[in-house]
Amino acid sequence: MLKNMPNTKVLQTFESAARLGSFTLAARELYVTQSAISRQIKGLEEILGFEVFTRINNRLELTEDGQAFYQVVSKALSDMSSALERLRRGEVRRRLFVALPPTFASRWFAPRLVRFRGQHTVSLTISIHENLHYSNFGNFDCQVGFGSEEMGTIGGEILFPEIVVPACTPQIKQTILDQDSLEGIPILHTLSGTSRLPYWEQWLDRCPNPIIKPTTTDLSGGIDFSTQDQTIIAAVSGLGITMLDLNIASTALQEGLLETVGEPVNTSFGYWIFPPQSKRGEGDAAVLFYNWLKREATINTVASEGK
Repeated sequence: MLKNMPNTKVLQTFESAARLGSFTLAARELYVTQSAISRQIKGLEEILGFEVFTRINNRLELTEDGQAFYQVVSKALSDMSSALERLRRGEVRRRLFVALPPTFASRWFAPRLVRFRGQHTVSLTISIHENLHYSNFGNFDCQVGFGSEEMGTIGGEILFPEIVVPACTPQIKQTILDQDSLEGIPILHTLSGTSRLPYWEQWLDRCPNPIIKPTTTDLSGGIDFSTQDQTIIAAVSGLGITMLDLNIASTALQEGLLETVGEPVNTSFGYWIFPPQSKRGEGDAAVLFYNWLKREATINTVASEGK
């Protein structure tokens, strides 16, 4: 590494003179005198230890070493200019802090994050929350919550509704169909706090022709899990049958790890997004992230409805 690195101003002077082939034109472009250009180039050559220009027929030409140096400097200044422009547009800024529900984060968000990173250079910190704490809104650039339409009354926008259907391994499904009951097969419930989400009750109420009809005993028994992610993992392992969200657990179905037992229905729940709290421009990283998440959800919902 050079002991005395040329500063950016000197590099800009060199790039301008090399591109225009003239100290006079470079001086005009940079609003300085020709003698100032000449002094800066002389100082640059002293730092580098070689000449960067030679005069041929009264025209300024790059030496072989100067041409190689110009390629490096031109690219470096171009990269710097692009980075500064992205900063001005808000695409590169401080780290974003995002709060997401656990199953949404692991099953829906994480596989899609590579697409966002491919479009925007933004550092993210993802925090997991079981339930939204509305008093902490100011601590995050963007939040996603799970809940009923009540979330719309406090500023939430629906990302996509919850679409549930009973699912289990192919082996357990065949057993259910053969015996026409859930006898001996545990129901895997998902909790909200300490209460079970009413998935089975809503599914039985909204599904016109349910293939299976759990008894009161079936529903009161079973195994409770704090997140849907845990119920999915347990179902994939062959523990029992669960009610899963098609939007969230599509991969397990696509890979054949689980199969549905009946028709899907919409529940009274969904995933809601809460926008950045302060007013920001369209180029701000938090706004870019917020808009990207809504676009991904639109794609996701259309795909789910087509199943």
